[in-house]
Amino acid sequence: MLANLTQTLSLLITANHILDYYSIVTGYGHISVRHPSNNATFFMTGNGKPPALVRSAEDLDEFYLEDASPANERSSQPEDTSERYIHQGLLKRFPSLQSVVHSHSRSVIPFGIGGVPLQPTYHLAGGFIGEEAPVFEIADYYTPNDTQDLLVNELRFGQALANSFLTPAHNASSAADAPEPDHNVVLQRGHGFTTIGTSIPQAVYRAVYTAWNAEVQASAIAINDAAGQNRGVRYIAQQEQELADTGDLDDRAYPRAWILWAAQVGVNPLYKNDLGYAEIPEPGSG
Repeated sequence: MLANLTQTLSLLITANHILDYYSIVTGYGHISVRHPSNNATFFMTGNGKPPALVRSAEDLDEFYLEDASPANERSSQPEDTSERYIHQGLLKRFPSLQSVVHSHSRSVIPFGIGGVPLQPTYHLAGGFIGEEAPVFEIADYYTPNDTQDLLVNELRFGQALANSFLTPAHNASSAADAPEPDHNVVLQRGHGFTTIGTSIPQAVYRAVYTAWNAEVQASAIAINDAAGQNRGVRYIAQQEQELADTGDLDDRAYPRAWILWAAQVGVNPLYKNDLGYAEIPEPGSG
């Protein structure tokens, strides 16, 4: 189990570096992973460090899945990870999830505030984005005494965000009726986005390709507007989305992408991983 934990934390450190390398996170943003042998806790970017400078297990905080309270003394500065409730809410709500990424990507934020939904524009993102990514509106959950800073920094906000990964029909049913999320990406108005995965590499892949999809979509909209012919943007069709999704395209794509991305950060002197490079598990093995 110790070897499995070391591998998991090594992957988590590398994931922080990849997300920084591709500007999915900067000084802020974070990724988490469920403890591989103790389902009561999870690890996430911590110790008050930006993701690029995470390099050891001491730079990762551990929290209890039940209420996001610190699991050890080293993780006893929760103000440094105030949005741990994003991760706690999703990992608790959906047992199949292993990893969560939260990003403030500048390419994605406009689709949460501009009245244009984020939709799949090409095959590498079509399967996991779905018809369009929903937008979480935290203002709907504020009480008069709340500090309205858009942060998911309480249990009730994390639970509300986790529920936004379900369709309205599933939200109206019991938790037992919806053990799996309906969406893989949810935008957060004026804040960023959150995506999920059944492994660290899958969550990272989805985060990167969500941002790249947003860039492609914005470019396509700009080209269409410049043409002045009102032809519209042709998005990935529902049948194409279903084929990509049922064919587990991102399951087949992320291992190849991860090998490249890990090699890129591995030779960049900014990034250090004291646990060494860890091989990724086979898709579906956790």
